[in-house]
Amino acid sequence: MTETATDEFVVFIERHRNVRHWSRAELARRAGITQPEISRAMSGVRMPTMRHVRGFAAAFSNAPTGHAEPADYAQWISVLVDLADRSRRNTRAAKETKTP
Repeated sequence: MTETATDEFVVFIERHRNVRHWSRAELARRAGITQPEISRAMSGVRMPTMRHVRGFAAAFSNAPTGHAEPADYAQWISVLVDLADRSRRNTRAAKETKTP
């Protein structure tokens, strides 16, 4: 993944995780995703999948903070899908520019 695309998705997830004072282990438990999967998605080793998006959306929408954030599960899905799609497009574009 490109650093910019990774950073945008990761920063968003990490910001909302930190507002809730959750560890990555707690996020993993609430999202139904393993800790290694969380680490791979957050480090850019693995592109976020729809399973990750649904898990993050469920975790965050079930624990609202009152801060400026998506209001419900559907809005979380929309935001996270957009961020994940941007990551994929940027990764694809970066690979195409590196191909001789």
